[in-house]
Amino acid sequence: MPIWEAPDEPAHFHLAWTIARRDRYATYDRNYEASQPRAYYYAASLVIRALDEFNPRFSDYYLPPHQARNLRKPIAMFHWNTANYRFLLGVYMLRWINILFGALALWLNWNSFRLLAPEKPGLRLGAFAFAALIPQYLHIMSSVSNDASGTLAGALLFYLAMRFTREPSNLSGLVSMLVAVVLPFTTKLTVLPVSAAVLLIIAWKWFFSVASKRWLVFSGVAILLGAGIFCFFFPEILQTGWSEIKWRLFSFRKNAFTNKYIKFILSQVIWTYWGKVGWLAIGLHAYIVNFLTALGLTGMLLQAYRLIRLKMTDPQFGQWYGTWVIGIFTILAVLRNALTTSATQGRFLFPAIGALSILMVGGWDSKLPEQYQRILPALIILLFLGCNMLLWLTGILPAYYQPFLD
Repeated sequence: MPIWEAPDEPAHFHLAWTIARRDRYATYDRNYEASQPRAYYYAASLVIRALDEFNPRFSDYYLPPHQARNLRKPIAMFHWNTANYRFLLGVYMLRWINILFGALALWLNWNSFRLLAPEKPGLRLGAFAFAALIPQYLHIMSSVSNDASGTLAGALLFYLAMRFTREPSNLSGLVSMLVAVVLPFTTKLTVLPVSAAVLLIIAWKWFFSVASKRWLVFSGVAILLGAGIFCFFFPEILQTGWSEIKWRLFSFRKNAFTNKYIKFILSQVIWTYWGKVGWLAIGLHAYIVNFLTALGLTGMLLQAYRLIRLKMTDPQFGQWYGTWVIGIFTILAVLRNALTTSATQGRFLFPAIGALSILMVGGWDSKLPEQYQRILPALIILLFLGCNMLLWLTGILPAYYQPFLD
């Protein structure tokens, strides 16, 4: 994608650029993303400062002239051409760092799959390919924003939850709970549903273990103490985060419960999970999105049926139960957020993409004959490679690179 065409990319880069160039954090009246957790932007500012040592022009905050707003229209937002094109290395460097974050998130999800389905290599590979090759995942993980750090945080929490349910220990449970509290307020608040699920999983397991009840009490005291210390040193982060949580949990749009709006926002969430890029201007064809959604939901229903029939004494029951809790919490949070703002998108599900992917693929894997189970990963790879090529050849290239082709 050309620079700035990813969701809110100019605003995200501007926050890091302001820290690097002006030694302060931008205010909300100058940048509508200023309420985001700040850790990513301070880290990104180090990259800009390093490039400034060579040539400040590499990281300038430069916006070409705006064209007509392209919301849901297949045109570029900014008028790039051969006369005004500038190679902004700072933007590309931050994009590549986010690609690394996205890759690390996939690696953590792969390790979670190994704990969740150790005896099914085909299922693990299929779920990995499913998560890695979704067109929207590739798009968001290669753009400048804190989405990649939030996705990485969600993958880490998923791994910690799977590890705890497989090999529970009081120390790992306490560490996991502390990490679950800290990460949403330092990466992105879209991680909060995964954090809540992890806290519930660990507390539930401790609650039914007599020997661990004291750890449940101890962890509660430790979390409150840690939250107090965090609030003392970083009051603005918690205040901003709490304001965001109150707004998203306890407010509704005026038309939130109308059939027209619900249909519109559900379509937007689904489309922006599979592939709707460039300010929602270009996406996969509707019949492909509907097909992928039907496949995914059917897979989750089949997996739910399998979990219902699975005995609680089964060694994998707790892990599959925890995976479902993470997936459902995240879906419900995104849908609840949709009743507050029409800016809700499917990419907010990415902190739980590992859990969602293995649930979708796991249902099909449990019902397919053995000979089809072996080729399921190859079918998933071919499906999503086709979707990516179609999105690029019929959407992105014609719309965004035409000025250079002319």
